[in-house]
Amino acid sequence: MKIVFIGPPGSGKGTQARMLAEKLGIPFISAGDIIRGEIAMMTELGGKAERYVKNGELVPDKVIIDMLLANLPQFFVLEGFPRNIPQAILLEKIKPDYVFYLYLENPDIIQRISKRKVCLNCKMVYNLSSNPPKTSNICDICGSKLTSRVDDTKGTIKKRIDVYENESYPLIDYYRKRERLIEIDGSGSIEEVHDRIMQAVKGIRT
Repeated sequence: MKIVFIGPPGSGKGTQARMLAEKLGIPFISAGDIIRGEIAMMTELGGKAERYVKNGELVPDKVIIDMLLANLPQFFVLEGFPRNIPQAILLEKIKPDYVFYLYLENPDIIQRISKRKVCLNCKMVYNLSSNPPKTSNICDICGSKLTSRVDDTKGTIKKRIDVYENESYPLIDYYRKRERLIEIDGSGSIEEVHDRIMQAVKGIRT
């Protein structure tokens, strides 16, 4: 099964995609993790991507395609790609079976992102309000220090929402017309959203 997660920044699509992949026993692929990994390793592609990420802008299609396609297995749960119609058209090469769309209101998006912390080692994501680590700034899973993402600063959050609405929102109609879109309310706790997703998966399989 080939599944894609889309939604606004802060909607929890990364966390939910990872949980679903674990339940289904197939690989989880995060386009954002791939990009951040390339930036951290200071590769040529990472250098090209970094200036866009720091400004809250979308990484150009050519750069992200080169990073991503080489890492896609036969079956997967993919998060963070596509983010616009041209990318969706490129992704038709592997034709995803289902696209889960997590929707969330802008005030909730801002609240979630401003309080988000991530572990750069194991990629676990925390929220200081709804899902804090047991020890301040320390990952529960691997014990590494938590940090904020370079694109989670207050100066870039609103810009990222604007970019999403202008560039990514049209994906909803794109996949709805192709009868692949599954809409999920992204509000509430991680467990509540996960339950909604699993109910949708159950409906797919029956």
